[in-house]
Amino acid sequence: MFLSPSSPTAIRFYAAIKAGTGLKAASRLVGIHHSVGDRLLRLAYLERRRAGLSMIDAVTELAYRPARATVWESHLEKDDRHHLSVDAAVADRFWAAFIGGTHPTEAAKEVGVSRTTAGRWVQARFSRLRDEGATVRRAREELRLTEKRAHEFEERRLAGHRRAARAETAAQRSAVAAASDHADAVLREARPAHVIKFDQRRHDYWELMRKGLSNTDACRMLGMSRVIGTRLRNQAGYKIPPPATARSHPSRYLELRERIQIADLLQLGQSIRSIAAQLGRSPSTVSRELRRHRNATGQYLPRTAQHDAEEQRSRPKPHRLVADPRLRLLVQRKLNRCWSPDEISGWLKKSFPDDPTMRVCPETIYRALLLREDHGLHKRFALKLRTGRRIRKTRWTSRFKQGSRIRNMTMIDQRPAEHSSRLIAGNWEGDLVVGVGSVSAMVTLRERKTQYGIIVNLPEDHTAASVNAAVEAAFAPLPRHLKRSLTWDQGVEMSSHEALTAATGVPIYFAERSSPWQRGANENFNGLARQYFPKGTDLSLHSDAHVASVMKELNTRPRKGLDYDTPAARLRAERTKSVRSVPLP
Repeated sequence: MFLSPSSPTAIRFYAAIKAGTGLKAASRLVGIHHSVGDRLLRLAYLERRRAGLSMIDAVTELAYRPARATVWESHLEKDDRHHLSVDAAVADRFWAAFIGGTHPTEAAKEVGVSRTTAGRWVQARFSRLRDEGATVRRAREELRLTEKRAHEFEERRLAGHRRAARAETAAQRSAVAAASDHADAVLREARPAHVIKFDQRRHDYWELMRKGLSNTDACRMLGMSRVIGTRLRNQAGYKIPPPATARSHPSRYLELRERIQIADLLQLGQSIRSIAAQLGRSPSTVSRELRRHRNATGQYLPRTAQHDAEEQRSRPKPHRLVADPRLRLLVQRKLNRCWSPDEISGWLKKSFPDDPTMRVCPETIYRALLLREDHGLHKRFALKLRTGRRIRKTRWTSRFKQGSRIRNMTMIDQRPAEHSSRLIAGNWEGDLVVGVGSVSAMVTLRERKTQYGIIVNLPEDHTAASVNAAVEAAFAPLPRHLKRSLTWDQGVEMSSHEALTAATGVPIYFAERSSPWQRGANENFNGLARQYFPKGTDLSLHSDAHVASVMKELNTRPRKGLDYDTPAARLRAERTKSVRSVPLP
């Protein structure tokens, strides 16, 4: 049976050749004899040569270097005429007479052919002239055709092109539809015959066992030793496995069969969405598969991809901080400086943007510190965390407590939008950090946009007057556009808030009772400060110089909310800005 170059089998054969498969391997892959494959390659080569390509360009476009290229070149002089066609010499005499001005009918009589044959020759030359770029008018004048006959020839030529295009499209669709069968055939070919036979016998053995036969009877019916049946039962734990059922939905992971199908459809020139539709998968799944498993030349090898995927899924994997001593040492150094795991992770990403090995997520550091398994970090570094815990602890709720009432409070829900936003600098949140016995304390202030923090030590007392003086001193060096508002809790130290507003010009807003999340920036800063000034200690022992050094160290640590810039750098940038058009109180 003649195999057309536009058939689905030929399309798959050409795709395999372009993928780098040899002639015999590609022929065996699509199920044809290698002589048929050789003929298909010869036809494709001659088609490109007759289209005007050089020998080198034709071989390059074909992606196959034939050893018989010189033999194929000899076929260029032949026109592949059918054995029932008129001799070429007769056709040459006809065209000589036609060019000399003889009418086609008279020229046909002179050379001894029918008028129909002459008409086919004229139509064929008309189509060749049009395909070479000649206009209809030029071809009509050269062949001395009437306008009606030229229009008829043009319609036939276009109809032939449409038929060829439809045949090619249908063949491409058939090849794509057969991709699943092709993948099954490749898997069957890859498995040895004895393996296939044994799998079939194992399937038949368990079918007989499900029907109630004994091991001896089942083995006798299948013609195999009882030892093999006993071995199968031993492998199954002496339990008859349930019959295999086809999955109603695909597995979470791609299988080898699907990867072979992806490679086959890629060779056929299908898009990622078309491949995903054939597999019943998401386009992102196919895209991710190709992005991960293509080699350096962009080629996708399904068996290599299957092996790599199995290696990547293998568990357990070596812990990141155990496998990389350089990364572990850098993390330990930052923990020693009381950096949080999130700050370490963000700093690594920003400091080593082109080195993917220098990446570690915060959860990895936390698990290395707070879980019992040895994940590369010594437990002493857990004391450098903000909480100082060595184990993970669930959150708990505190008892609701009634506090002192403060007169003339402006609540947080009455705070204007420009003071609630983090887009404008100058909106502060404040609180007290109290020492042992509630004797000593520290005032902590934090700006919402730049996350800059201020700590003022109150070694003797934390009355309203002392707190007002500390806040006034902290706000004094700041420019006016960086003093827009202050949000505090309902602590008694703010009982003289009206005097503080009159002295600084900063309006004060109060958060709801027992709602620390309404002052989240300041609560976060308090947690940072507690790493240096732990709870249950006497805060009056710390000198002003030490408090200033701690404040400087906190403001020069990178922050995730600032794209891992430092609060000090952001505040310096805000200082240089001109006063915005936002109305000040």
